[in-house]
Amino acid sequence: MTEARRAALTPDAAAAHQAVEDAVARERARMARELHDSVATDLAGAISLFKVYVEGHSDSANKGPADGTLINVLEILERMLKQVRETLADLRPRSIGPEGLVGDIRKQAEEFSRLYSIRVEISTNGTEEMLSTHQREVVYQVVREALTNVRRHSGSSICRVKMAFAARPFLIEIADEGLGFASARLGGYGLVGMRERAAGVGGRLEVVSTEGRGTTVFLFGPN
Repeated sequence: MTEARRAALTPDAAAAHQAVEDAVARERARMARELHDSVATDLAGAISLFKVYVEGHSDSANKGPADGTLINVLEILERMLKQVRETLADLRPRSIGPEGLVGDIRKQAEEFSRLYSIRVEISTNGTEEMLSTHQREVVYQVVREALTNVRRHSGSSICRVKMAFAARPFLIEIADEGLGFASARLGGYGLVGMRERAAGVGGRLEVVSTEGRGTTVFLFGPN
């Protein structure tokens, strides 16, 4: 909900809407704490023990198939811990930095160019202040997840991010020129998470992809 629409609500409706947003934020924070205190902590402990064992036996003359299996288990655990930490980062409320939403996305674009040789072109229409704080956070998370999908799956060397803040509803497009995929794969967890974030601000997320021609993610704000 934009600040203008929030201001147009009656005091009771505005309070109810804010209560819902606060409840969602508290629940996400609770889930993040539980994941950190249980799964993430236990995984980190198991990885430390495995590393001690593997390093202690790295020079053994009696290394056999079991040692290779343990190394594979260690790699799996490290991947699991990385995924849990990424989930924690998504769950915890993220405040937009001092340079704003567009500034944060530009930083990510520079990182993609430097680390992965993927050029991210950014264009805007209107100003990000036309969106509420919660909406800006959702836009950042969706763009970040979409860029991650480009890096992991598309094989594209270019991605275009268009942010039409002045449109009604606001519209965010993230398009690549990569491999694309069939409609049967549109239900991956990353896309499910983006759809849930869009729904959380009263918007929706749509994905258009053609094998061999790339993928475009559309984030529509609330009507």
